[in-house]
Amino acid sequence: MIRKVVIRRFKRFEDVEFDVPGHVVLAGPNNTGKTTMLQAIAAWGLAFARWKELNDYQRHGGAYTKAPIARQAFSAVPLRSFDLLWNERAYAGSIEIELQTDEWTVPMEFISDSTEQIYVRPNPIDPAVLRAANLRTVFVPPMTGLATEEPVYMRPKIDQLLGQGKPGDMLRNLLVEASQSDMAWEALQSSVARLFRFELQVPDASGANILSEYRMRPGGPKFDIASAGSGFQQVLMLLTLLHTRPASVMLLDEPDAHLHVILQDAIYGELRAVAAKQRSQLIVATHSEVIINAVDPSELCVMLNQPRMLATTEDRTRLIKSLGALSNEDIMLALDAPGVLYLEDYTDLEILRSWAKTIGHPAYELLTTRLFWKKIVSQPRDGAEGIAAKTHYEALKLGRPDLPGLELLDGDARPQLETTPITGAGLQRLRWRRYEIESYLVHPAALERFVEVQVGPEPHSTAAKVALREYLTTTLTQGFVADPFGDHPLVEAYLEQRKARTDVLPRILDAAGLPGFDYRRYCEIAAVMQPDEIHPEVVEKLDGIQRAFGL
Repeated sequence: MIRKVVIRRFKRFEDVEFDVPGHVVLAGPNNTGKTTMLQAIAAWGLAFARWKELNDYQRHGGAYTKAPIARQAFSAVPLRSFDLLWNERAYAGSIEIELQTDEWTVPMEFISDSTEQIYVRPNPIDPAVLRAANLRTVFVPPMTGLATEEPVYMRPKIDQLLGQGKPGDMLRNLLVEASQSDMAWEALQSSVARLFRFELQVPDASGANILSEYRMRPGGPKFDIASAGSGFQQVLMLLTLLHTRPASVMLLDEPDAHLHVILQDAIYGELRAVAAKQRSQLIVATHSEVIINAVDPSELCVMLNQPRMLATTEDRTRLIKSLGALSNEDIMLALDAPGVLYLEDYTDLEILRSWAKTIGHPAYELLTTRLFWKKIVSQPRDGAEGIAAKTHYEALKLGRPDLPGLELLDGDARPQLETTPITGAGLQRLRWRRYEIESYLVHPAALERFVEVQVGPEPHSTAAKVALREYLTTTLTQGFVADPFGDHPLVEAYLEQRKARTDVLPRILDAAGLPGFDYRRYCEIAAVMQPDEIHPEVVEKLDGIQRAFGL
């Protein structure tokens, strides 16, 4: 049984290692390396078996030679070129994959020769270890459809088809293998009857093609297994492999594929039970919440950044949430970013960038090139885009526990979400005092300048600016127009209670002769503001962004 895996320069993995407590479920969003991990272990199994075939441990004075493998025979990973096996195609060194068990440790090297051939060998180690090492790996991809006809194949051809990702081309051959052992066949029939209530018939390999059938009820008509559902075919393949490949490391890629959610838990339990009887180890790649919930947290490995075994039910809950919360892009961005900034819209980011640039604030670099930002929704409702910041942040922490986060909320956002101290660690939270970020665009001189940009210099914009100032005087008082940053409790109450994006600014711009101006262009107002027109609270928030990420 595998206890540890070390991988260097294999496909997407530069340098990873993780401990394996027993059965393991690899879980995480799509494109995070689950299948690659299975393929790496399968590649080790293929390479070691090939090398042992060609070496008797006595030749060459103990200097064990490397064994060649042609691309067509490399069944562990489907490849059009061996270049695709390397993490960096231009790298001239070898791939290293090391497996450890309780009894031995064997690292294998994969040495580039050409696009059509590689060489493999173990690192120089004790010949006694090499003699003792004995491990069979079986990589099982999802079922992709069953061939209508299937001739009898020898074991090497069956293994080749499996390695090529064509399990549907050799399932009947597996059933023939299973039927040659009374114990294996009875156990397989029992599993099929318990899970599907089908009666599996002994396959007939006497003709040009194998005949494999089942009954839906005792004494009922027989049907070819090709007529059964893909879920049944998938489970039949998995169980048959377990019975015909005992004492193996079974590498199952998405075994829940094609299965109804109700069956996933039962099927995984059956696979574990059969594996225990066959002395096999299961390493399973999945994003099924049902299977993840059925597994003890100590058997869960989260595939985010570096593979990491989980420990608690809380970790498992975060993992399940991450499956729907994270994209592969999120994971990649979070790896190199100093933190993640949560905003209610992209327009918020554009406005912040404009203000930071205008006043020369150091947060400008963060907001422009460094920070990873995510659109959030603070008040979930039908049709609302975005995700709760806490949900997304907790998911990201599975891959990068030290990642700081900052949630910048509108003033109208859920009042139960309180602000937090800015410490540079964890998920921090700030809140605008006014209704929303667009409320801080309400500055008389800045709005007049914006109108002039849109309408043209005076005298073309004179009437529009006069109308604008009259509206602001009537609505927000002459005192505010004369001194926007003075003490104006009624104006502040007005801006705290009204939505600037859809209520305040549209009325102001309408009065200035700019009806229907798209709110997504409000960053253009921020862009024409001068340093002394930017509200002091804006500077406070930019300072908070800088501190939140430890900079």
